[in-house]
Amino acid sequence: MAVQTDIEANQYTLKSCVETMTAVTNLLHRLQSRTNEVQHLNAQLALLQRMYKDARAEISVLKAENKELKRKATVMFRFGGPPYAVVEEQGGVIVPSGVGNIEATPSRAAQDGGKKKRPAE
Repeated sequence: MAVQTDIEANQYTLKSCVETMTAVTNLLHRLQSRTNEVQHLNAQLALLQRMYKDARAEISVLKAENKELKRKATVMFRFGGPPYAVVEEQGGVIVPSGVGNIEATPSRAAQDGGKKKRPAE
C-alpha cells in the first residue's frame, strides 16, 4: 500500500469493506435461516411431545380396558361362559351363560349347508 496513491489505497480499502460486508450479510442470512429452522424444529418437538403424552395416556386406558376384559374372560371361562369359538362365530358378542343355548344356535357352516361361497364372476 505504500507504493499506491491515496486514491488507489482508498479504492482498495473500500473494496475490502464491501467484500467484508457481503460476507457478513451472507453469514447473517445463514444464521437467520438456521434460527428459523431451529424454531420450526422446536415447534415440531413440542407437538410430538404432546402427541407422545396423549398416546401414553391412551395406552394406559387401553391397558386398563384390556386387563378388565381379561378378567371378564377368565370369569366367564371359569364359570361356564360360551367357548371362545362360539363368541367368535357370533361376531365377538359375549353371551352370558344361560341366556343363549349353544346347541340351539347352529354354526354358520351348518346354516350354509357346508358350502363355500364362490366369488362373483
